[in-house]
Amino acid sequence: MRIILFTGKGGVGKTTVAAATAIRCAELGKKTLVISTDAAHSLSDSFNTKIGPEVVSLGKNLWGQEIDVNEEIKKNWGPIQGFINEFLRYRGFDSVIADELAVFPGMEEVFSLLELKNYYVKGQFDTILIDCAPTGDTLRLLAAPDIAKWYMEKIFNIERTVFKAVRPVAQHFVDMPLPSDSVFDSMEGLYKNMVGMKEVLTDQSVSSIRIVLNPEKMVIKEAQRAFTFLSLFGYSVDGVIINRVIPDEVHDHFYDEWKKIQTHYINEVDACFKPLPIFKAHLENKEVIGKRLLSRVAKEIYGNEDPTKFFYREKPVEIVKTDGGYTLFLKLPFASKEDLNLWVKGEELIIRYKNYKRNILLPRALAFLEMEEARLEGNVLKIKFGGDQNE
Repeated sequence: MRIILFTGKGGVGKTTVAAATAIRCAELGKKTLVISTDAAHSLSDSFNTKIGPEVVSLGKNLWGQEIDVNEEIKKNWGPIQGFINEFLRYRGFDSVIADELAVFPGMEEVFSLLELKNYYVKGQFDTILIDCAPTGDTLRLLAAPDIAKWYMEKIFNIERTVFKAVRPVAQHFVDMPLPSDSVFDSMEGLYKNMVGMKEVLTDQSVSSIRIVLNPEKMVIKEAQRAFTFLSLFGYSVDGVIINRVIPDEVHDHFYDEWKKIQTHYINEVDACFKPLPIFKAHLENKEVIGKRLLSRVAKEIYGNEDPTKFFYREKPVEIVKTDGGYTLFLKLPFASKEDLNLWVKGEELIIRYKNYKRNILLPRALAFLEMEEARLEGNVLKIKFGGDQNE
């Protein structure tokens, strides 16, 4: 199975690119499912066909789905949401407000992709293409498994044990709602699903991410930040797609300055995202709606190439044995050392970059060594481990 995520700033044309790619994959005989996780759900508009929360056929070898986040929340968050709602109402919150507060920020993004693991296990499709929400929402989604992992490993078992011991006694003295075993079971099940999702999305033999952008300054800057983040959390990016490039055959003087600006930023994208392959799609003279136009866009982007091909492969994290220890190499494109902070705590390497933090569980070979040196060389963070931190 092949899984490709399309991400980028809102409005750059992710849905069009994802839909066009799906058309091309289906034309090549691959059973293809294209999924929208964006609350705006523009996939139906792109295909000019009603697509809902259930998988629907869009033609030969092609299916579509627009995830119903509310249904996914009910299915995956129900018992937990029920307890939080009950607790908030006990604390005096209005029931409507309690309902809203019982769904944490970022949960919508997480639940929208939990079905991915099920599709992967069933293996009923050759290719799954995911039209992601705008960059910020996607980054929260992809960071969620790491955040949940920290909670589950550090706090969850302690909380569960404490409440199990306290609940039989406490319920006779206080009327405050306490989480039941079913709440903890739901949390554990949700965590396992999130871990499963992360394993699939970071499997470089299966998944990759493609960044969609327009040749504009602010869009490119956001794409660079996204690339840094994705590398930090171990996700593989195998291409950049520049959308809405004004064609050379447009000679209207109104577009002369725009064409100069776009040429400048296209050259910038080529230079700063190198060695990632860069694909281009021209600005069309009409809305890209329907299979015929989507197929044309796909051929413009990929030419005769198979869109499911891995256009670039590189391990985001690599560990190499060196004299007297090991060196961990972490690819961090566009990062600056001023924004980086890292330390080792127990068996974890903790890396903070701007507002993001990742806890990396060190292999046994490194876990008891001392972090001797860390350097950012170009796009690569090199961390040298040696000696013994117990000495």
